[in-house]
Amino acid sequence: MLQKAPKRARLSAAASASPRSGIRDVFDRLERYEDVISFAVGEPSFTAPHHVAQAGQVAISQGRTHYTNVLGIPELRRAIAGYSQRVKGLTYDPASEIQAVPGATLGLYLALRAIADPGDEILLCTPHFASYDAQIVLASATPVHVALRAENAMRMDADDIAAAITDRTRAIIINSPSNPTGAVTPASELARIGDVCRDHGLWVISDEVYHPFVYGEATENSSSKALGKTPSAASIAAIPGMKERTVVVDSLSKTYAMTGWRIGYMLGPADLIAETSKIAETINSSNNAPAQYAAVAALTGLQTEVDEMRAQYARRRQIVIDALRDCPELRLVAPEGAFYAFVDVRGTGLGSREFSERLLDEFHVAVIPGEAFGSAGDGFVRISYAGNEDDIASGMARIVEFARSLGDPSR
Repeated sequence: MLQKAPKRARLSAAASASPRSGIRDVFDRLERYEDVISFAVGEPSFTAPHHVAQAGQVAISQGRTHYTNVLGIPELRRAIAGYSQRVKGLTYDPASEIQAVPGATLGLYLALRAIADPGDEILLCTPHFASYDAQIVLASATPVHVALRAENAMRMDADDIAAAITDRTRAIIINSPSNPTGAVTPASELARIGDVCRDHGLWVISDEVYHPFVYGEATENSSSKALGKTPSAASIAAIPGMKERTVVVDSLSKTYAMTGWRIGYMLGPADLIAETSKIAETINSSNNAPAQYAAVAALTGLQTEVDEMRAQYARRRQIVIDALRDCPELRLVAPEGAFYAFVDVRGTGLGSREFSERLLDEFHVAVIPGEAFGSAGDGFVRISYAGNEDDIASGMARIVEFARSLGDPSR
């Protein structure tokens, strides 16, 4: 008797439709070389401050390593509330409006799962963080891109957002300071975006993981600077009438160089946090306990290390700006925040992917092609200046040499 051929098990359409990050493509190519100067990784070169690491070690030594409330330990939620009030001017109830999460990326996904229904549209200002599209697709919603413009310093624009809204639009994801552009949208424009969202009944998911890293004009214009506090980019949740329709997603990964600790948090209305915590019970159940105690120490302790990181990033940013100043083949809108520069390479005659591939192959410098952050990024590359200053200076010199060589017929 002939046996029937086994029927193939099928993968989900959502998983198949979820795009692979273009950043991973660059990491795969990096393995071919041993002497690469990499501007590809968006990770601080620093490590967590000593008192933060020590708090985690103490938690482990005292056996505080068990399950915790899915919202986070009470001490952490109180610390998040105090920090958010002190630095951003935001007031949230630790008991019902704050949720700890194992990294901001999961926080973004939880927010989308709580907000979006199948077929809903989620607006993205693009170029954008590479995971947004995939997360929206996995939430069974549809990403809709709103192109950022270099002539507007890659800042978000309320009129452009309003023009993209349809009767299916449910929410908009905003990110300031921005990955990948380094743009900081001022509070005045966030207020206009807030008006648009209220008029159309939209949610806002505000990705604020780079909030303390602002420079130049953005530093001088920050509300916290005016109050004599640590500089911080403006939060749309601070705009009157926006707190009740905004989910703030933040993390300790960048602020305190705690990427591997996997600890972040969400701020939002109590009814939304009730839903995101319910979803989190089925995904991660709890958060890393020692990391939560370390996070308490980070948020409540002295912020001198954060100030020093900001100062060092400002110096590294200036190295990038100075290197490109006299290179007509490459154009740069000076980044105002985060630790990224988005460089226009169209003057070289190459697209962003070919530019990044040849730069790696010929000069052993890794950058991320702009299209990894959406179609509006084509013609640009992202440079992360989170590394050490010597490597940044050497790498930028190679980038400029490569760009100039493209006009040299001898190559």
